[in-house]
Amino acid sequence: MAQDEPTPAEQEAIGRAMNGMLQGRYLDAETLLRPLAHDSNSEPKPGFAYDQWASAVGLLTGEPAPPASPQPLPEDPDIARIETATARNAIAAIVERAQDTRIVILNEDHAAPRHRAFALQVARALRPLGYDVLAVEALSNVKSDAKAAEMMRELARRGYPERETGLYLRDPVFADFIRQSLALGYRPVAYETTSHERSTDMYAAIDKREQAQAEYVVERALKAYPNSKILMHVGFSHATENPQQLGDGEPTRWLATRLKAMTGIDPLTIDQTVLGPNGNGIAALDALTAPRAADGPVVLFDGDRPLIFGSFKGLVDLQVAHPATRWIDGRPHWLTAIGRTPTAIPANLLPESGTRLVQAFLANESEAAIPIDQALVTAGKPLPKLMLSASPVRYAVQEAVPGEPVQTP
Repeated sequence: MAQDEPTPAEQEAIGRAMNGMLQGRYLDAETLLRPLAHDSNSEPKPGFAYDQWASAVGLLTGEPAPPASPQPLPEDPDIARIETATARNAIAAIVERAQDTRIVILNEDHAAPRHRAFALQVARALRPLGYDVLAVEALSNVKSDAKAAEMMRELARRGYPERETGLYLRDPVFADFIRQSLALGYRPVAYETTSHERSTDMYAAIDKREQAQAEYVVERALKAYPNSKILMHVGFSHATENPQQLGDGEPTRWLATRLKAMTGIDPLTIDQTVLGPNGNGIAALDALTAPRAADGPVVLFDGDRPLIFGSFKGLVDLQVAHPATRWIDGRPHWLTAIGRTPTAIPANLLPESGTRLVQAFLANESEAAIPIDQALVTAGKPLPKLMLSASPVRYAVQEAVPGEPVQTP
């Protein structure tokens, strides 16, 4: 569906919302984005503003809002095999294949906190196999190898990310994926491109970015840690290990494809973005695969052949199907898989009217840290619980002030 370009006023509001997110003002950002994402009848307006609002909802609740324009079911004969396919535990399938390579590449949809929770499960499972380097696209990066290495050593020493550690790390689940991975002994590596020159040629821009990322991974992960195995966390198509046809020109060579050619290492590549109801997932396909994952994330096999659907067919090794989200005390059930327990919100933090965001921070972390969890609480409605670990926490609340601007840095 064609999407209108944001007006100057909308662009300004979106910019203020993004700045608010960077400052940790989650509720203000959602308040700014909501009217831009919907028309006068409160119907979704497909476009950038809606996508940003849907993502903001995910940061507040754990589950992003559904897409404004769901993708149709693709034409694929393998869809008929979903009901008879063998559903294998996704973590077991990954561990089995990860033993035969030095690089595992797992992607995510940037709007889906659930994908970061699964990434933590993968990190835990791979650690006994010798995987001890975590290369993360979302970590803030600099051109100097020496300065970048010092930034990563400081992150490891601190043991948790702060708001300046990376844009997507404002998600409490993503921050905890990093926090818990560091505690497991993973050494972080930043590899995002440090060149942000604008280009009118989309394919040239992709080519430049992918090559820069690949070179950083080779230098800062593979060469810097020659005896280590690397878990790479990427977004979307960066995980494709064969060229992907995007338009009429030459197929696009994303990060995994370049690494494979540059190093001779055949990585284990895993997609979890296609089979999902939100973001860039295909909701109609998710409706067919989610029931097969009732007991937890799975990979579907037709005999010994992993089933891969959508735009990644033939481009990745495995594709993960997640179960449908169940809600426990108003929170997504999958948070329990990363060591969380439903915990009542202290009574003195509950609103007498309206809606507020209640946040929990680990007590030993700085004021710039990311919440361990947060929940929207509305007076007169069923109370959600916070999903907390066993560590002591301090609390904070955010009240949305309609129309009040978010302060810019």
